[in-house]
Amino acid sequence: MSLIRFNLLILTIGVCLSAMTPQASLLMKSFHQFSQSPYSDQLKELVQIKLETGAQVDEVLKLIKELLDSLKQDQVDDDVEHSRQMAVFDQNINELEDDLSKLNTDLANANVLIQTLAELLVILRETIITYEKQLSILNEQEQFIRNARAADVKAYNRRVESAKKVINALNLIIDKLSKAVDQQTTDENRQAILAQIHTECHEQFGPNHPITILIKLTTRFDVPTVQRILEKLVQIRDAANKSLNEDIAAEEVASTNFNNSMNEIETLRKRLSTDLENLNQQFNDKFNQQKIVLAQKEQLLIDIPITEELLQLTKEQQEQYHQAYISRQTQRLSEIEVVQKAYNLVFDHVDSVKKSEDLTAKLSS
Repeated sequence: MSLIRFNLLILTIGVCLSAMTPQASLLMKSFHQFSQSPYSDQLKELVQIKLETGAQVDEVLKLIKELLDSLKQDQVDDDVEHSRQMAVFDQNINELEDDLSKLNTDLANANVLIQTLAELLVILRETIITYEKQLSILNEQEQFIRNARAADVKAYNRRVESAKKVINALNLIIDKLSKAVDQQTTDENRQAILAQIHTECHEQFGPNHPITILIKLTTRFDVPTVQRILEKLVQIRDAANKSLNEDIAAEEVASTNFNNSMNEIETLRKRLSTDLENLNQQFNDKFNQQKIVLAQKEQLLIDIPITEELLQLTKEQQEQYHQAYISRQTQRLSEIEVVQKAYNLVFDHVDSVKKSEDLTAKLSS
């Protein structure tokens, strides 16, 4: 029971005073031996008022006993509440410490991940540049091969056209020379045929072409010599046919090789393009992930000081609450000590008076 309770008790006691009994006066003299303190003074004042208003010593003893029990119960209740509240504080502090540890761990992990992502982005960027260069080189190579192939085809078409022109002309010349060396052909007709062949070669090949020169010589030789020239022209024609066929076959091989090269280039381009697309997607994903982690780090840098401040504040509140409890406990134990002494004093007084009365009664009898 606090000092306020004392005041309430005092206010409820009637103001009309009556004289104390001799026992009460003796009891009050014993109370004056108490050490001086606000609480003990109020207790003495309470007992004095009770006795002056006619209360019996037994009633005073009962009142002090109730006050003592109330103070002890208040302390028990305060102890229980203190234990409960301290457990709540400890739980909150443990949770905050766990949260702070997790936040610091998350921050450390975020820093490691940011560094890892930064290094990975550099590698991906360099790889992307390499693939882009490879694609550019591949396109340049393709264009070079196409240009070279176009030039080869153009040259091939010119060769084929020229070869066919020569072969056709040789066929005509050989046919006419065959008639010229025929035994039934007269010398006059032979010369006419040779002159015509020379004129056609001159027009077909030009004056300085080896065939034109060779045909020109036939007009000066006899039939056996012309026969040998005819055989030579047949060999030239056959060689030209063979060369043309080989050129055609080589062109087919070149065309096949070209198509294979184009297919290989296209396959390689698709693979590089697919890989480059995947690399760009990985780069974008990692870049977006880096932005998210950076945002998380910024939030962690906000949350950590707040959590630290809240943890410190909770510890301070716990300490303040505990100190307030210690102060209440010290005050209450002091009050209990005073009331206990008062109770012991009154109890001893009541017991002494009872023993005295019992002795007097025995002596009277």
